[in-house]
Amino acid sequence: MIFKKTARGKKRQKKKKEAGRLTEKDIKERLENGWVRCIIIFELAGKPKQHVEETLRAYMENIKRDARISMLAEEYAETEEHEDGIFSTFCEAELLVQNLEVLTWLSINFSPASIEVIEPTVLSHKASELTSWYNDLLSKLHEVSTVLREERSINRHLTESLNALIKNAIKAALRAEERDAKGLEAWLGIPAQQLAPFLKHLVEKKEVVESGGSYRLP
Repeated sequence: MIFKKTARGKKRQKKKKEAGRLTEKDIKERLENGWVRCIIIFELAGKPKQHVEETLRAYMENIKRDARISMLAEEYAETEEHEDGIFSTFCEAELLVQNLEVLTWLSINFSPASIEVIEPTVLSHKASELTSWYNDLLSKLHEVSTVLREERSINRHLTESLNALIKNAIKAALRAEERDAKGLEAWLGIPAQQLAPFLKHLVEKKEVVESGGSYRLP
């Protein structure tokens, strides 16, 4: 499945649904106890259409199961198909989260498109709370950074292996006979334009000889 951010401004499928579990009195009490009221937009894009819609709803159901979060309302947009065959949709949710730390956790783990804090208009925190919050944030950022470095390392090794494989395939093709770029394309199944940098490198390293647009082994 392919994920990407999408543009908003779509028609909604349904009006906001009031959860009914919390009264305004309940909400006020939670706000007085440090909870944060916010509107968060979760966007999803990919294909096929049904999978995109089901995945977004599964995201929302997962959020609802968290005791540190109360869903006050949710509104789903109609799924749209784009020119590249990708389907996109989003959900606008009004939430109460237990504290700023939980809001940060939600942001990192669910990657919403946007967050708007509604209440309280002024946030006050103890130094110890901010210390804990920032340390948790840094821990997650370090974790993401580690994964990213590992993925880059894997991609680098895969690229190096693939490059070596293509170079060896070119040499194998030239062992049989001298060929031009189109001949190599037909033999290897790789477009001549993509073979060009490999051929240039092999010629520079004197592993392949180029003459009049044709290539052969030394």
